[in-house]
Amino acid sequence: MKKKLISLLIVSAMLSLFAVQAGAADIEAAPTAVDRDIEIVAADYPEVGSELEPEEALPSRYSSVDEGYVTPVRQQKFNTCWAYSSTATFESRILSLKNNTGHISTMHMNYWGCTAENGKGWQRTFSAPGYAYIALGYLTSMGCVSESIFPESKSLEDYQSMSEDLYPSYIADSVIYLTDDDIDTVKTAIYNYGGVLGNFHYDSTLLNGSAYYADTPGMTVSQMNGHAVEVVGWDDNYSLRNFSSGHQPTSNGAWLCKNSWGQSFADNGYFWISYEDQYLFGSRFGPSYAISSAAVMNANTKLQQNEIYGSVCEFNYFDERQRLKKMTYANVFDFSDGYHNIDEIIFESTSEGSAYTVYYIPTDENGVPSDDSSMWTELGSGMIEYNGYIKVNTGGFSAPREKGAIGVQIQRQDTSTGLSIGVAEWFRTSGVMRFLPDVAPGQSYIIGYKADPADVLDIYRDQLDDDIGGTLAIKALCHSDDKNGDVDRDGDFTIVDVTATQRKILKITELDKTQLRFADYDNDGEVTIVDCTKMQRKLIHVD
Repeated sequence: MKKKLISLLIVSAMLSLFAVQAGAADIEAAPTAVDRDIEIVAADYPEVGSELEPEEALPSRYSSVDEGYVTPVRQQKFNTCWAYSSTATFESRILSLKNNTGHISTMHMNYWGCTAENGKGWQRTFSAPGYAYIALGYLTSMGCVSESIFPESKSLEDYQSMSEDLYPSYIADSVIYLTDDDIDTVKTAIYNYGGVLGNFHYDSTLLNGSAYYADTPGMTVSQMNGHAVEVVGWDDNYSLRNFSSGHQPTSNGAWLCKNSWGQSFADNGYFWISYEDQYLFGSRFGPSYAISSAAVMNANTKLQQNEIYGSVCEFNYFDERQRLKKMTYANVFDFSDGYHNIDEIIFESTSEGSAYTVYYIPTDENGVPSDDSSMWTELGSGMIEYNGYIKVNTGGFSAPREKGAIGVQIQRQDTSTGLSIGVAEWFRTSGVMRFLPDVAPGQSYIIGYKADPADVLDIYRDQLDDDIGGTLAIKALCHSDDKNGDVDRDGDFTIVDVTATQRKILKITELDKTQLRFADYDNDGEVTIVDCTKMQRKLIHVD
């Protein structure tokens, strides 16, 4: 199995030298001219899927619709099937956990996935086709914002004028990349998590009522029309005769798919794709995936992270050196703002089968992580059981309220496992830049391949001849000891905090980012008179 999400570089046999064969993130992709009916961009991505073992016998037919794990079908705007299908998949996971978040804002995700005002991020406009990694980055780095806070009617200008202090209601903290050659893996993911995201090639001439099957193998990326749906069920006995007479599979069986083209499409917005479809769950449109876990976010939680767009590539430049058995990757964070109680570590990797150990690593006066492992505190360990985003529960660890690093040490078990870690690295297709990371020195380090910890940007510049670089996908989900409503952050919740919130609403004074989080007493993403009322009722002990 290849360990790279996109074609990167090949390392040399020398311990401290690299041989560059291609640009760090050049891949061959389909053109995206406006006259192409394309919603998600096809490219020659290597396969990175994982296999799952069902814990119990799976039924011959299953539907998350019947279980109440799906939200209503929607009509997408623009070329945003990737946003609608991924939010639907997350919504199903929340519903399967017996929670109800309602619709997640797809337009907030779409605008987030446009070029930022500083020129960084995804190099696209809000109406352009997207990439599978945009949604993955949003759900794991930004988290989901409710449709009630940012409805579909909002514009890009509305997004740009929103407060940067808006925080999400949920974060996807565990994501499993799926393989296209194991039906039981996909069934298990649907059964366990409510639904999965599936990417495929769509040709309207191959749809027969509500049955679809693409039987044309060997298509190039330039011939393909990308589309993404939420797959919410299956039927082993779905008849092959339901498909077009000239395009029938050899056997029965199909996936139940929730589309985003309104309820007038096919069967009230749902349709069936044959198990034998040539492209569903394949790698041509990036990974298909299941969201296996979600963390609740509020004013007392914060995702400490340096890459803010999720993993776009794999930093696996050491994988070709079989004599290196382990590597430690570290991100430096500032825990001085009070969000220093570490509940989870989240990292992305495609080194399925390798072992990992997660550490808290102190830093020196320059913010460089210590390479003295006797000073490290182990926070968790285990095996990388799947390719994707891995969640590690720390059992509770309070880091010093200062700069410190979170290290992920990956150790190969044999020559079939690797040392890769996710990275937000520049991404170019057909000579056009598609993604630019927002990076700075002192954020990410590699420990163990030479004498001193090395800044990742120095590795890119000095050894890979790359002046753009990237930032490692290692995150820490933390909480604060401070009390919700303690706007002035003095340790007590008093009438002073209520007054400060009122003055903010009346635009008499401004609050900083952290103060705004604690002023949003009801955790709905906005500071309003409702927050003041709830604060006052709490102060006088009225429920």
